[in-house]
This record gives sequence, structure tokens and C-alpha cells, in this order.
Amino acid sequence: MKVITKTAITLSLLSQFNAHAIDLRVDNVRLYQNSTANFSPPSTLYIENGKIVTITKATDTKQKAGATINANNQFALPGLIDLHVHLGSSGSNFSEFQYLPVKSHFNSNLYLGVTNIVDLFSFKQTLDEAAQLKATHVTPNLFYAGTLFTNPGGHGTQFGGSVYEITKDEDIDTLWNKHIATNPHITKAVIETFGGMGKSLTDSQLTELGKRSKAANLPYFVHVSTLLDGKRAIKAGATALAHGINNEAIDEEFITLMKHHRVTYIPTLAVYHNHSDEKHNHGVSSQSQLLRTVPAKLQKCLFEKVPAPSKWTDNAWQARNTAYANIKKLHQAGVVIGTGSDAGNPYTLHGTGLHNELDALKKAGLSNDQIINAATINGAQAINQGAHIGKLAPGYEASFILLAQNPLVDLKSLHNIAEVFKSGQRIDRSKLIAENKTIEPQGPACNPTITSRKAHIMIDDFIGESPWQALSDKVMGGQSSVELKSEKQSLTINTAVAKATNFGAWAGAEIKYPQLVDASTFKGIRLTYKGSSIPFSLSIYHSEVKDWDNFSALLMPSNDWKTLEIPFSDFKQFGFGNQVKWSATKLSGFNLMWRKMPGASDDILKNTLEIKELVYF
Repeated sequence: MKVITKTAITLSLLSQFNAHAIDLRVDNVRLYQNSTANFSPPSTLYIENGKIVTITKATDTKQKAGATINANNQFALPGLIDLHVHLGSSGSNFSEFQYLPVKSHFNSNLYLGVTNIVDLFSFKQTLDEAAQLKATHVTPNLFYAGTLFTNPGGHGTQFGGSVYEITKDEDIDTLWNKHIATNPHITKAVIETFGGMGKSLTDSQLTELGKRSKAANLPYFVHVSTLLDGKRAIKAGATALAHGINNEAIDEEFITLMKHHRVTYIPTLAVYHNHSDEKHNHGVSSQSQLLRTVPAKLQKCLFEKVPAPSKWTDNAWQARNTAYANIKKLHQAGVVIGTGSDAGNPYTLHGTGLHNELDALKKAGLSNDQIINAATINGAQAINQGAHIGKLAPGYEASFILLAQNPLVDLKSLHNIAEVFKSGQRIDRSKLIAENKTIEPQGPACNPTITSRKAHIMIDDFIGESPWQALSDKVMGGQSSVELKSEKQSLTINTAVAKATNFGAWAGAEIKYPQLVDASTFKGIRLTYKGSSIPFSLSIYHSEVKDWDNFSALLMPSNDWKTLEIPFSDFKQFGFGNQVKWSATKLSGFNLMWRKMPGASDDILKNTLEIKELVYF
């Protein structure tokens, strides 16, 4: 029997290497070395079939190539990795939601050198759109979790559609089979109690998902927000924490758990800080080099008249030094840090969001090489792709960015990209800008110049042509329902308030003005009604309220017809949103609403209310 030695194999490979031309040769390029956190001397990079074949000294250019590029001693980094995106959202404010197709987000990522993205929650329609693009275009590598696992009515259900809601342990088997049928790359589960107001997945449910993920060789990402939840996730088998502990200091137990279980920490600072940073410092809009693929309408929606951030967002911004300190402690302890932006959320744009995250990690105190490793090799290992992406070495995907300046000296050099290559193909970045300019965001006009008309005393005369519309938590995945019955001189509202989600439950009716009205010459609202079994609210839509924390007054049930005159001064915001100074000069409508708070009984709460007068007084 003939023995084939290692030397013979090497000679055979070399002869094959010299027998035909390589697809692409890149001369005079300095390659980032993850292990030494430095750049190589000028080298020659050989690429074939989208992968790096070999790397030689810059002077060794004997091998022929179909195409040759002189990098002129530029610095090459592996394509960046965003471990947390949502392709179904564009980064717009949810109150003025703007939809953009997946193509726009892919273009933005490629333009900014993000060649790998991890979608941690998107519905089938979005993933199908991504798959169709991949068949005809050069796109970033997409790794996805698909549908996430959550508790009934938990985080994820507010976006509508079907999510994997686990009511009891026995539900997991059926839901897991659905998960596996989508060929996911990752499992995503949620721990979120919204400040202790709601329930979450139990420890046994989280652990069972962790066991199944491990058996299927799937990374197990768990959404957390508190220190306690972080510890629960680690003990349940999480391989990565999607979001960090940003509002409270971590302790030694948490650090020990992270190290022992080799869990990747993905802080997603961008999604917590971008809105406040924009409001206070123009932090996002000032980075024009990162916004060239962002459609003009979306920029107008975001950057003109920036609304005040929500309370929890601004609290995270105020506590950012705590988040920074946690990252520094974890890194010093040897915990792996990864980069994720949560792009798709307000002010966290696709592609741009990851660059914002890199800047935030710099503010947290990480060195430039530590940040580059977090966005490359660390991210690759977090999704079990450490042998394929995240490095510039033979056998790895030939996806990289070229920089004129050394990012180890100045991290902001990463924002000034000269060239992007994806799987050995040079990306025409100017074409990506042009393509995105032709894509118009679908959504309402943002920040239009609006004038008010003088309000008539009559809000609704109930002549049988009711302008009222049903309104319920179904828009956020709830199960409540509304039936409206309009008759001459009255309107009947039948509501069934179902089980509460972590956002509560609600059902009612609203009337909206086609144009803002100025009701400042009146004192308040007069309503004549009868019915209901519990107190309900009458709310005024104020043009400055963008987060549903409307000015409201609580009304009591009445078996008989009852007329109330409610002064404007009695209408108050609940307090969960941003406080707005009251003015009756720009009103846009009203609603009547029945609610359940988070944690309330699952029993369906039915109410019937009849109204026959709604006027200003």
C-alpha cells in the first residue's frame, strides 16, 4: 500500500495552486491579526471561490490571477458582525413608523462593512424577502433566530404575528419542532418582566430551551435587562446575553457565572443610548458619513423635532456610566464581549447602529483592538462561525474592509471606509447609495407644518354616521375586542378586555380629527352617557404626545343617563411617558377606553357604554 505523506500532500496542493489562475489577488495589503491585535507587514492575499486561499509576502506575486488589486498599503479588517438586528424595522420612531424593505437594510450594512448580521426576531415574510435577495444580489451573511420564545403576552407579542408563547412546560415540545422546522441558526428566548410588573419564562422552561439548543448545536441567546435575569439566563444554559446589564452594577457572582459558562456579553449600548444622545448632542445625525444610505424621509422623521426619549430610555442614558463600568469589569475578568446594535429600533439604524455601538464601547473604556475583536472574531465565535468568518486567514471567507488609516491608532478611521469586499467581490458602494435613494419609506409624513382650525362646540352630533373607530390591544398582539353600534342620537360601545400582556390590556373607541383643532376658547368636555361595569377613561389626543401617555380623566359607571362637565384641568397624563405641557390649541381627537393592568386576572371583562352627547363647553 502506498503511503501518502504530509509533504506529498503539500506538494500536490502547491502544484494545483500554480496550475490555474486565482480569481483575485490583492497586493500590498496590511491584514489585521486577531491573535496579536496588530496589522501584518504589506502582504499579498489570494482569493478563490469567495475564500482566502493563501497569504504571502507582498513581494511574492508570481501566481496569476483573474483580477489584481493594489491596496496601496491600506489596512484590512474582517467584515464586521452585528449580533443583534431586526430586519422588519427601519430605525424610525414607532409613533411615525416608516417601513423600508430588507434590500435597503442590506445595502446600508454592506456600505458600512457589516458583512454579517444576526436577526434575533423577524417573521417569515421578512426572512423570505431576505432569501430572495440572496439569490440575486450580493448580500450580508444572514444568521437568524426566526420567531422567539416568550411567556404568554410577553415581550415580542406587542409586534403582532405569531410568537412562541410558552404557557406551561409541556408546550415546549410542539413549539420547538416549529422552531427547528424553520432551519434557524440561533435560539432566542426572552426574560422580561418590565420592572417586575409581569411574569416571565420560568427557570425550567429556560433550561429546557437551553438543553435543546445545545443538542441541536444552536447558540442560545437570551434577552435580559436586569442582573437577576442575567444570572437566571446563564444558569439556564445561555451562550450569549442579548442586551447587557445597563442600569445596575454587576457583582462577583455574575462575573464568575459568565466566565465559568463562557457566555458572550452583548451590551447593545446603541439602542439604549442613541435616542437620548441624539436629543442632547445630535449624536447620530452629526455622523454624516454613516448616513449616506439612509433615505432623506427617514432622516427627516428622526432628526427634525426630535421627541423626548421615553423614561426608560432616558434613565438608561443617565446611567450610562454604570453600563460602561460593567463592560470594563467583564472584559478585565476575561469575559468575551460581542457587538450588537438592536438595529431597527428608534434611532438605531441598520449598519449605522453597529458603528454607533463601536463608538459606545470606546466610551466604555475598551481599547481599539478589543473593540475590533468584539466586532469580528468574538462575534463569529458567538454564533458558532469561528472557523468561517471573523478572521483574515486561509480557509476563511474573503469578506473585508479596506481603510486608509490605521484603526488601532484612531477608531474613527473605521467610519471612513475606502473599499468593501464580500466573499471576494468588490462592493460598488456608490451604487448602494444610489439604490437606497430611490427607496421611499412607507409611512406617514413626519413633522409636517400643521395649523389648527378653530374647534366647533360639537365634537359628535350622533346623527347615525359615526366617525368613531374601534381601538384595542390587538394592534400589539393582544386579544381584546370592540363592537360599535351607531344609531341616531347615540353610539353604543361594547368591549371585551381579554388577558393582560406585560403592557396590560385595553379596548375602546376613538374619534380623530382630520386636522388639529384649537379648543382654547372652551373650558372642557361635556359627555352624556350611561352604562359600564367598571371605571373607564376619557382621553384627549394632544399633538405633542407621541408615546400614548395621553391626557385622561377617569369616569365612573352609571346605570342611568349622566351628564358630566370635565374641565381641561382634570385631564392628566398617566405618567409612564414623557410629560407634555398642556395646551388646548392643537388637539387631534379623543378616546374612551377600558383597561386592565399587567398581572390582572385573565377573565374577560365585558362592558357596554352608550353615549349621546360629546361637546366642548
